[in-house]
Amino acid sequence: MPSLFAVAARSGPDRLRAEADRLKEHGETEWRRLLESALSAEEGELEGPEDFFIRACLQPLTEHVQLQLPKDANYNGNRCPVCDGRPQTAILRAEGEGASRSLLCSFCLYEWTFRRLACPWCGEHNKEKLPRYSAEECTYVHVEACDTCQRYLKAIDLTVNGNAVPLVDEVALAVLDVWATRHGYSKIRQNLVGF
Repeated sequence: MPSLFAVAARSGPDRLRAEADRLKEHGETEWRRLLESALSAEEGELEGPEDFFIRACLQPLTEHVQLQLPKDANYNGNRCPVCDGRPQTAILRAEGEGASRSLLCSFCLYEWTFRRLACPWCGEHNKEKLPRYSAEECTYVHVEACDTCQRYLKAIDLTVNGNAVPLVDEVALAVLDVWATRHGYSKIRQNLVGF
């Protein structure tokens, strides 16, 4: 944590610097409390700068652990089967004549298969209530929204751009998050950068 605080103090935006100072001041007891709450499914997910520090600290460790676990090809729930985290993005890959859809966990970066036409928040499967929005300039990334629960996430379509890097492209196209928010949708889970 002290290393992350130092980077934030040196190069971070004002809000991140202020949170780094606050957390440094509160000391290791507070850091441990935050880390433990992030690992506890009952506590829920943090938001804002606290979330950044916790995920930046734990994400490499949780990713390392999940990479060692066997994949469960039959799991199709809306939360990560490894850590119970919410999905950050959807990924579309070529499969047969169409594309399969998987979800990428926002915490441990585990990827699991999920139904192509279903909302990962509420389970809505009526395609009329699951609009998709994209920008003409960047057709391989689109917003998958749900008019039932007003939630969304971004999808990276590797059938359109096989060179895309889902985790990077999801963050890079924050303009789609701004658009979705202005149209009344809430993101299922913000990315590490806060969009």
